[in-house]
Amino acid sequence: MKHFNRPLSPHLLIYKPQITSIISIFHRITGTLLALIGLSTSILYILCSSFISFHIVYSIYALFCLVSVFIIYFILASIFFHILNGIRHISWDLGLGLDLNNLTTTATLVVSIAFLLVLITIIL
Repeated sequence: MKHFNRPLSPHLLIYKPQITSIISIFHRITGTLLALIGLSTSILYILCSSFISFHIVYSIYALFCLVSVFIIYFILASIFFHILNGIRHISWDLGLGLDLNNLTTTATLVVSIAFLLVLITIIL
């Protein structure tokens, strides 16, 4: 019996990434990110409850203003993407769009519409 230098089980590096799997992974990442942001909002509220604390937080924001704006836009893109992909998952629960062509089309559509909504929000 020949011994080949192969992994014992399928590994992530063997498979070609598909848009459907990438969208699924990013849906989980954005959900976790949005949950952490929601939980940390109360901590930020407590930090900003006095004038001195608010001034410190405002100074940090003003110091990193450009970075803060990009973070806000990234959070906005995460919200739009997560909502649109959530609607896509609800349609799957109803049994709609489960064939392979529709999966790829709706994945591309979700990313495109989320990007378009972020651009519209930035412009407005």
